[in-house]
Amino acid sequence: MKHVVRIAFILLLVAANASAQAWRGQGRLAGKVTDEATKPIEGVVVKLALPSERGAVETKTNAKGEWSAGGLGRGTWQIDFIKPGYETRNISASVAELTRMPTIEITLKKAEDPNEIIASELKRAADLLAQKQYGEARLIYEALLLKYPTAYRIEQFVARAYYLEGQPEKAIERLRTVVARDPNAQEVKLLLGSLLLEQGKADEGKQVLASVDDAKITEPAIYVNFGIAMLNKNQAVEAVTYFEKAIAKFPAAPDAYYYRGITLLQLASAAGEEAQKADRLQRVKADLNKFLQMAPNAPEAETAKKILEQLK
Repeated sequence: MKHVVRIAFILLLVAANASAQAWRGQGRLAGKVTDEATKPIEGVVVKLALPSERGAVETKTNAKGEWSAGGLGRGTWQIDFIKPGYETRNISASVAELTRMPTIEITLKKAEDPNEIIASELKRAADLLAQKQYGEARLIYEALLLKYPTAYRIEQFVARAYYLEGQPEKAIERLRTVVARDPNAQEVKLLLGSLLLEQGKADEGKQVLASVDDAKITEPAIYVNFGIAMLNKNQAVEAVTYFEKAIAKFPAAPDAYYYRGITLLQLASAAGEEAQKADRLQRVKADLNKFLQMAPNAPEAETAKKILEQLK
């Protein structure tokens, strides 16, 4: 009885081993891998698989780009060619045992680097903008967004192209898209706020500017323009705060002194108390004199001189 059990066990092992090795045989595949310039590529991983028998073999190309795999059973083998920096290739090849198979010639293309492609296309679009071909440049930006949707910051370039095409509303829409996706896009917020201001949407522009880190504002014109917008909306007190921000951060900005001066003059006229009025008028004189000292030939210089003459 023990002998019968032992024989049965041995037969089971033989059967299992035969099943596991069913993909093996006397077939052989070989080939060569080159790049687009026909130069051999070393170190390409070549993975061969016979799905029907769960067989798998792996090898690599040598310095000549050559590879080979023997001991293959009959059937259609799936072959993958893999190397970092190159596009993966997948092919199938039939193996017939005891038959010499033709050499498999494979060309691998360099894998696309999205960053390089985007940089190249942005430069091409910038060249078109320089030639005032705004619509053509915008098409390049939009094509990049379709291909690389995660590169949503390209929307700001689309916005610029729309603006240059004379379509500010579409530019604003694109900038809003960027800010919605990235609330920390400070430079884009500045651009959006300025454009909203330019289009007469001062309240929304003011709200956008309020969310911008002051450290990101590198030009006094941002504050000055918002102050002027508030002044035009008869919000003189709020206008003064923007002019003061400009002076505090950019003390060499003459326009900030000029506009603060004429805004304080307006507030002085409306002041109820004589002391408050006198204080504001003194500040008007100081601001306009500072402006004339810094920009004596500015277009607003004559107006500043007339005001100072009247305040004597």
